[in-house]
Amino acid sequence: MEKITLLSESEPAQSKLLAESILNSIKPPIAEHGFGGFWFQGIANSAYQNYQQNSRKNLLTRRVLRSRGGVLASSPTVQQLHEQYVTRVAPTDINFGEALRLESPYCYVLCENEKPNKAKKLFNRHGVNTVLSWPLKHFASEAWAGRFTLLSKHPHDEINLTGLEATLKQAQMCLFEHFHNEINPYRQSNLFNQTAIKALKMAATGLHNHEISQELHITVRGVEYHLESMRNKLSASNRANLVHIAHQLEII
Repeated sequence: MEKITLLSESEPAQSKLLAESILNSIKPPIAEHGFGGFWFQGIANSAYQNYQQNSRKNLLTRRVLRSRGGVLASSPTVQQLHEQYVTRVAPTDINFGEALRLESPYCYVLCENEKPNKAKKLFNRHGVNTVLSWPLKHFASEAWAGRFTLLSKHPHDEINLTGLEATLKQAQMCLFEHFHNEINPYRQSNLFNQTAIKALKMAATGLHNHEISQELHITVRGVEYHLESMRNKLSASNRANLVHIAHQLEII
């Protein structure tokens, strides 16, 4: 069996070993339904809307939504496939945006005008004939959900979907228990300056700007800049509202 990989360039080796162990335990039940591989990630509830709007003012731009971070892959091969998909195919693929809908599962369209599209060519090179996106609600968050992208060598009509959702829910609970912060789409490293996050955490405890500046060894103006940047990114009306939104999104 191939090793399981956590898709994060900076994750410590210990975390990767834990990911390997956890994912090895959930891979067999999923395989019983006909899927030889998968990747799992957190998806913001507003992802589809943000993707369709395609506005640079949105926190979740198309570029952010196509990020490689915050994803758990069932093998190095699947990791490579995911990276190739989001970097080479997703920008022009009709499936990427549609798979961000969280209302129901979505089966990737691999032929357009009776011809194989770029997605089909990529997945077929890895022996994949069916790609199924399966969203699952987050039991404790109204801001984001989980999503499995399931890969099968079988045609869609030969896959056993009976009981699949229950299997995936159980798997998601396990992944949330161990990797909740890592897969939270709002905690990815490319979204916020880490100094700004630290400043916001301190502000949430009631510290004043001059106290935060002393703790972080930056100027008061620097603190003000970071907090204002966070307020703009999260469309917060004031400091209290900023802290509230940050708690809702589990950023702090």
